[in-house]
Amino acid sequence: MAFDKDFLLHFNTQRSEVLSKFSSESGYLGEQLFADPEKNLSQANIAIFGIDDTRNAFPMPYSASSDYVRYWLYQLSAFNNLKVVDLGTMVQGNTIIDSKMALSHIVETLISNNVIPIIIGGTHDFTIPMIKGLLATQKRVEYCLFDSRFDLQYADKGTNSRSFLKQLLMETREKAHANIMGYQSYYVTQSQIDELSDAEVDLYRLGIVRSQLNQMEPIIRDCDAISFDLSVIRQSDMPSTTNPGPNGLYTEEACQLAFFAGMSDYTKAFATFELVSKHSPLDISAHLNAQIIWHYMYGISQRKGDYPVGSIDNYQKIIVKIEGSEVDMVFYKSPLSGRYWFENPSVNGKHIELISCSKEDYVALSNGDIPIRIQKCLCGL
Repeated sequence: MAFDKDFLLHFNTQRSEVLSKFSSESGYLGEQLFADPEKNLSQANIAIFGIDDTRNAFPMPYSASSDYVRYWLYQLSAFNNLKVVDLGTMVQGNTIIDSKMALSHIVETLISNNVIPIIIGGTHDFTIPMIKGLLATQKRVEYCLFDSRFDLQYADKGTNSRSFLKQLLMETREKAHANIMGYQSYYVTQSQIDELSDAEVDLYRLGIVRSQLNQMEPIIRDCDAISFDLSVIRQSDMPSTTNPGPNGLYTEEACQLAFFAGMSDYTKAFATFELVSKHSPLDISAHLNAQIIWHYMYGISQRKGDYPVGSIDNYQKIIVKIEGSEVDMVFYKSPLSGRYWFENPSVNGKHIELISCSKEDYVALSNGDIPIRIQKCLCGL
């Protein structure tokens, strides 16, 4: 699917006078991003655009301006090996359904042209059209939501930013698998946990994410899309969100997780949602949002062409015998990045399916302990 002549009509591509002040400094993103998207889109491998539509926010719409994030993003260093274009802000449709249909088409078109979309702003329910756009380009999608709570509440008010998860799971059933990271136990109910467990959603509580940050990398590595509700970050670091709270991820952790996503050769779409724009772009929240996006881009710049992009023929192959089992676990280690995968033992035939894991998973199994990710695969035998 090539870019048609009307593709850019989805966006308001005008740049503010403030942003133009950052367009002349060599070596920074402002110089690269202020350029005409019509001339640069066909050569790009990353396309940034904003969504300022908050009509589906619960309990009420709020002020959103992706330009506040651009203000800081344009002042961050550029990447010599990336071709990045800023498409502007998505034009708001007549209805929220129109906006969501437009986003799905935008994501599908960009990914079909090997361009990674980075979405700034809007309400978290825009995750639905983002995933649908991905599903239009491939049969199955693995994705990760970062959120302080499960968006399963207030369904009686219709699909909104606090209830959309049920619709997302229903409409992508058997086509997608979800992971949710960073939820806080006091914001969720046991019935919600049971509902998501029944839907086979993998859940990672905030304490687990923070204490085992590096163990989140293999999970993120297998994801096609990443969706950040910025409320997952603690209020002192990210005050301007729709659901700020005293606990959450720290700034460094959020940036590290974004970097993990960028390093993944799977990840094709990245979005940050629920930023409330204050009266000035000087707000720390917009600044941190920009740095999270920068770390994702930095990860992309450091990609090694590992599996599934490159061949595993040169990978180190390690066989570990599992005591009391007839199954041998086969690990692969990349000579390029030093990262590990294991062969899914439940897949038969000539095709080999690799699942990301950490060095710690390999070491644990070698010592007789079976990590949870490997246990799930063994249960499928």
